[in-house]
Amino acid sequence: MYDLSEVGKCVPFGVLVVDINGEIHYQNETCLHILNTENTNKKFIQEILPGNIIIKVIKEGQFEISAYNETALLNIPISAGKLGMILFFPNDIYHELLSKSPRVIDLKQELEAIMNLNGELVTITDANGIVLRVSNACEQILGVKEQDFIGKSAPIMEKSGVIRPSSTKYVIENKRKITMNQVTKSGRRLIVHAHPIFKEDGSLHKVINISKDVTEIENLQKKLEETKSVLDYYQQELRILKKKDQEMIYKSKAMEGVYELACRVADVDATIFIHGETGVGKEVLARTVHNLSIRKNAPFVKINCAAIPDSIIESELFGYAKGTFTGANKDGKKGLALAAHEGTLFLDEIGELPLQVQAKLLQLLQEKRFTPLGETKLIEVDVRFIAATNRNLEEMVREGTFREDLYYRLFVVPITIPPLSQRKEDIPFLVSHFLEINSQKYKQYKTIDKEVIEFFTDYEWKGNVRELQNTVERLVLTVSAQHIELQHLPEKFLLSPSRQVREVLENVDLKQEVEEFEKQLIIRALETSSTMREASKKLGVDASTISRKVRKYKINVAKLQFIM
Repeated sequence: MYDLSEVGKCVPFGVLVVDINGEIHYQNETCLHILNTENTNKKFIQEILPGNIIIKVIKEGQFEISAYNETALLNIPISAGKLGMILFFPNDIYHELLSKSPRVIDLKQELEAIMNLNGELVTITDANGIVLRVSNACEQILGVKEQDFIGKSAPIMEKSGVIRPSSTKYVIENKRKITMNQVTKSGRRLIVHAHPIFKEDGSLHKVINISKDVTEIENLQKKLEETKSVLDYYQQELRILKKKDQEMIYKSKAMEGVYELACRVADVDATIFIHGETGVGKEVLARTVHNLSIRKNAPFVKINCAAIPDSIIESELFGYAKGTFTGANKDGKKGLALAAHEGTLFLDEIGELPLQVQAKLLQLLQEKRFTPLGETKLIEVDVRFIAATNRNLEEMVREGTFREDLYYRLFVVPITIPPLSQRKEDIPFLVSHFLEINSQKYKQYKTIDKEVIEFFTDYEWKGNVRELQNTVERLVLTVSAQHIELQHLPEKFLLSPSRQVREVLENVDLKQEVEEFEKQLIIRALETSSTMREASKKLGVDASTISRKVRKYKINVAKLQFIM
């Protein structure tokens, strides 16, 4: 056999040689020390190291690594199908040898490159949450230097607010991967994917966290949402412009006066200021004025000052030159004021217009010209202005939230639309109009009961015409019957005070109720008075009237215990 004694004495690791049957032929002193035995000669490997894989290695001819206590075992075939050698490496020597291996060096370099390649924060912790390795994005994202991060406990860092919540803590507790949002101490927002790494026995070995800084993405998302809301708004307005304008439906004297005034001022270019509660039909009136004017074939452009973010309303109204700001249209934008040239510009919810834009709007109203953002050249436009609001602009002027000069420039022809509660005569006609429109729109032709119309007439419409319109549309869509009756109304209507009053009135004799009320008033006055004359003075009538009423209602005066 091979004489390995000299070699075995020189190396700092254990050496053990076995044959294909597992019989041990040689071992050095280091091996005996590791195995804690005096001699292994004439013994078999199965006795010394149960479960060892050296016989398998000899048969297959491929080396493999295994472990014994804190020692790494390198199992090597040294004679094809005959002999094998086991090298025993204490962990410190094993790791030192591995660290000097070209292959291991390459793997370390590759791991380092992967961890730092994409700029994301990558952390590796042990099963207790202690940070073992971190990518060089640590300081940039967390504000903590790499050397100050390694060796720290993830749960403790969560408590101190360096990053929260801790994805590592979750993986340790639940033994499964997780994706969650995190916030750093500096306020940056991260999305982290945490993955558990398990040993062969199923126990947790390490946790790998890959975090992406989405702070700027969220900021861009907010801007994108603002832009999308504006786009949706204008798409909706475009659809409205393509539809046939709604007619003004009215029967009341109050609305007749409003319509007559609108007709009188339609063909003059004076600014119209429409005031009224939410939902009374301010836009319908504005479109009516436009359609009655000589500008009816030109654009009717509406801008809702409350629906557009303050940060972009100026650019939307007046436009901007190309390259004015980041993210803008590369060719610039002409703005709504120019889009309404020769037509009508309807400024809805004018009370919501920011102060910094009010001064520029005043110039547009006074001079019919303006300067787009990023430009120095004035642009002239021929525009008719109609403004509307449900707010008290006079009060806003006193509070300093609305310019006084702009208020008086707008307040040339004021038109106030009364709420629906002050023009109940219009309700039956509006109901009929909305029923017809929605029946045709949804191809569901319905009729409505007279009791429903009477109920709607008595009902307090806080949302005015808009609420009435939406209610009729809802009934057309949700009522399965062809004829809409009281029982089909939503619960909020059935429990309304107007319904309760109507039910009471249907079962009451007015004369009887008045007489009973009068009787109780007289009894109360008599109970709190010393004489009949005193009671009559309290009620503001003659004593003879009291006497007559007492006889009429058969009131037992003696029982009331006062002096006649």
